[in-house]
Amino acid sequence: MSLYEEIGGDAAITTVIADYWQRVSADPLLSSWFSTIDSTLLRFHLHAYLTVALDGPENYEGRSMRHAHAGLKVTHQAFDLLVVRLGETLAAIGVTPENILRMDARLTMLRPVIVEVHH
Repeated sequence: MSLYEEIGGDAAITTVIADYWQRVSADPLLSSWFSTIDSTLLRFHLHAYLTVALDGPENYEGRSMRHAHAGLKVTHQAFDLLVVRLGETLAAIGVTPENILRMDARLTMLRPVIVEVHH
């Protein structure tokens, strides 16, 4: 069974996005990255991305992760906090700790294309 199916499929992803958005929007460190973004469009893309990341039906047609995050100056600290907030959301809907760790591992692979390191 895929991780997508294990957490409850499309309905669970919809619940995750709603909860995650509240957590990220309320977080003082993270909210500034999201305050000027069209939340409906971002939530749509996040839903499609998480579906694919969890081995669900592949319907993500958005920009690449690198392109979508270019110029946003996402830091390692912010990236880590985004992963933590997603873990909190997944735990809140009853996803097992093992499956949260699986999701964390998939997100960690995206660090090099999302985080911008400035020298």
